[in-house]
Amino acid sequence: MRPGRKKRKTGIYLLILVVLGLCLLLRNGKEKSLTQERELMAQKKNFQTQILEEEERRDSLNEEKAYRQTKQYVEEVAREKLGLVKPDDILLRDEEN
Repeated sequence: MRPGRKKRKTGIYLLILVVLGLCLLLRNGKEKSLTQERELMAQKKNFQTQILEEEERRDSLNEEKAYRQTKQYVEEVAREKLGLVKPDDILLRDEEN
């Protein structure tokens, strides 16, 4: 064998090793990217669920706020908490009390 061929073969082997090494690095990088993408998608889904829950809560609070501004709510509170009655209400008393 000539000395030039041996150097050429060694160079080819080194080139193959470098290419294989780069392929492995790229594969590992792609796997990391896919893992991160899955994690981000799960977080996104979780955040979307939280957003929907908070929107429902907001709607519920807005409905309650609107109800509390009605005459019906004021009457309800006056009857239950303050014990007030309307003039035409009939009161029933328990004889034991």
